[in-house]
Amino acid sequence: MAFFRRPPSSPFPDDMVRWLDLFGRYSFDVHGSGIDDSSMWERVGSLYGYATSDREGFLAALGDLVADDQGGFATFGAARLVWEMFSGDALAIPAALPLIDAGIAFKASRGLPVALLTGYEQQRLQQIRAQRG
Repeated sequence: MAFFRRPPSSPFPDDMVRWLDLFGRYSFDVHGSGIDDSSMWERVGSLYGYATSDREGFLAALGDLVADDQGGFATFGAARLVWEMFSGDALAIPAALPLIDAGIAFKASRGLPVALLTGYEQQRLQQIRAQRG
């Protein structure tokens, strides 16, 4: 008889997907979202230790959380969280790139022009274009 191990539970709080959705909405429209920013930054700060001590685990767990979101605000919130945790260094972290790319796709799907991407997002687009040749 084989013993089956349960998959590990998420290292994030139970409300993390909901928070990522709020963080995405807040990040997309800081002034018009009506979301209190103090709660946003408290959570970001509390995640920093995990993100920097286990970068690969953090990014894998974050990607798993938004896998079913299909490009919604939680996905965008995850992309923004990556930038908050790693800044420009995120561009050199292969595990961060799918989340970053999903955040860029989120903006593109809403018709935002390239000029409205952040500098980091524009750098990522340049990387993608250089890879394509």
